[in-house]
Amino acid sequence: MEKVHKKWGGGGVNTSLLLFVCVANSLVAGDIVVSSLGRDADDATEIVQKALDSGAARVVLDLAGSPYVVRPLFVRSNTEVLFEEGVEVLAKKDEFHDKFDALITLNRATNVVLRGLGSGAILKMHKKDYQSPAYSRGEWRHAVNMLSVSDVTIENLTLADSGGDGIYVGAKPSSVPCRNVVIRRCVCDNNNRQGISVISVDGLLVERTTMKNTHGMPPMAGIDFEPNSASQKLKNIVMRDCLTEGNYGSGYELFVNAPDRRSEPIDILLDGCRSTGNRSDALKIAFSPVKRLERGYPGGGAFRIRNCAFVDSGSSAVRISNKPNGVMNVVIENSTIEHGSSASAQDVRLVNDDRNLPPTDGVDFRNVKIVRPKVENWFAVSPMPWASSGMDNVRGTVNVVAPDGTRKVVLDKAWRACAFPRGGEKYALAQVAFDPAKAVRVVDSRPGEAAALSPVVLRFAVDARVYVAKPGPVTLVSRFVRISPRMSVRESKFVVKDCAGNTVEEMPVPAGSAEPRTFHAPAAGFYTLRCGLSRHGIIFTSCDAPIGFLPVPVYGLDIYKSCGDVFFAHSAKTDITLFCGGTGEPATFALFDPGGLRRGEWKNQAFWGFKRIAPSDAEGLWRLAVSSASCSGWEDTCCDLTGAPSVFFLSNEKYWYSAK
Repeated sequence: MEKVHKKWGGGGVNTSLLLFVCVANSLVAGDIVVSSLGRDADDATEIVQKALDSGAARVVLDLAGSPYVVRPLFVRSNTEVLFEEGVEVLAKKDEFHDKFDALITLNRATNVVLRGLGSGAILKMHKKDYQSPAYSRGEWRHAVNMLSVSDVTIENLTLADSGGDGIYVGAKPSSVPCRNVVIRRCVCDNNNRQGISVISVDGLLVERTTMKNTHGMPPMAGIDFEPNSASQKLKNIVMRDCLTEGNYGSGYELFVNAPDRRSEPIDILLDGCRSTGNRSDALKIAFSPVKRLERGYPGGGAFRIRNCAFVDSGSSAVRISNKPNGVMNVVIENSTIEHGSSASAQDVRLVNDDRNLPPTDGVDFRNVKIVRPKVENWFAVSPMPWASSGMDNVRGTVNVVAPDGTRKVVLDKAWRACAFPRGGEKYALAQVAFDPAKAVRVVDSRPGEAAALSPVVLRFAVDARVYVAKPGPVTLVSRFVRISPRMSVRESKFVVKDCAGNTVEEMPVPAGSAEPRTFHAPAAGFYTLRCGLSRHGIIFTSCDAPIGFLPVPVYGLDIYKSCGDVFFAHSAKTDITLFCGGTGEPATFALFDPGGLRRGEWKNQAFWGFKRIAPSDAEGLWRLAVSSASCSGWEDTCCDLTGAPSVFFLSNEKYWYSAK
């Protein structure tokens, strides 16, 4: 990869300056200077597009006294577009209403150059406008949108204030990646979603480029590598001498969600790059646990970091989650991590989100220097029983430098045994599905009367079980909660089914004020009540029958930004484990047994906390009190059970538990 890129330049000669002199003094026959076709200060779209469609090998946007105000532009194959020093291409106000509009689009184009001359040129949009109610919600109004292109160079440009990414490296059709793309000496500033998004590419060089001040739509990273399908590629990627700075998300981010065992290995190198002052992690590598359980990950590959510096991260400098050994080995060599004097986060954190996955593993540190306020606590692993064993391939050498001393840490077998101790108390980690055919003991202190439910907001999806003692109506009161006014509301409904899977009734999800909804049960027994909430939430106010809520797989019962009690039943002779936290956003929990005795407490718990409830512990209804953290705001938190059916109740008047 590196040898291939040498032919693209980047040596000691200032090619942009030479081209500037060439253009200024001797235009080649057949080149088009845009101002020669006319001038329209209010809307130059037709003039610029005419030049781009002319078939000329080179189109020059010359400095003509005012910005080129344009609607979406499109560049065809075999075109070199030169922007004279100081030129500004400005998105026209009150345009770009289609969320897929981009300032400049290259769709399946080949052999294209976009180059600023001299000190460069600016491509600028109106981010705040696209965030307003006048525009449909979107995260794609990019400054430069590349789809399945090949042999493209973008050089010496500032790409600012887009509604999506400064530069998008994508695929259309999905199976055709971009190939041989160079982004050199560019600045991506104040974009809405990412400085650069890389979806599918085979051959990418990003060199001497700054990605800063991203703020608006998540993930808000400097650069995000994130394929959308298993057929897409992250291959032969080199970032050299780049900077991510002041982004609200991470500096450098890789999210592996869509790739699976059929996908090609991931191959990324960061060489001589720097991250400073990003509000989240400097480097974040995350693998989706859901996809891992379903279809696996691509084997082999590597993410290599060498000669880099990660400084003053808002969170960890390096965070790696759900990456099993043998999948894309991470190598960090000859690099420096420096957390500010007030930093409390660990510099390196290995995270695991699901008990069904092997621990995060396969990280190689080679001569890494870590500068921090204290020598200890530079490294952290998820406080989970499954993440504290079996990590056999975290290795290398780290030099921790602090005012209280310097320590050379050799990550060998002895260090791993200390950092990841095995053994200890045995926890029940097996998932147990709720089986309505098995005998249960139902507790209903007021049969047929409505019982108040805890006012927690459940998010993403509802998967509930309702017990009906006799045929007849069942009434529940709930209301829809719109998490963000910018999120469009999708029509949802409760789907009620009997134990055989037959649909009994469908009811719309109520919006606004709490409203009663009734379904008619044709027989006694359990009924399933489900609805998808997209990214919104719901509050259940009351129900006149026992109703229990099942956690979403992997994540658990998701509670959004609300305080209240959730309950679960413990039967004698069962060994269960309660988990709480898990989202990375802190909340506080207190656990009480059926007699009201406090049995556990987790303050400001961001990642999973856990508590074993042994067969000898008190039988009956246990209460988990959820409240906000004292250290910061929070949104989502979760709870889950293993070793027994994971069912949570929002009332201590109507519930059930397994019969003895």
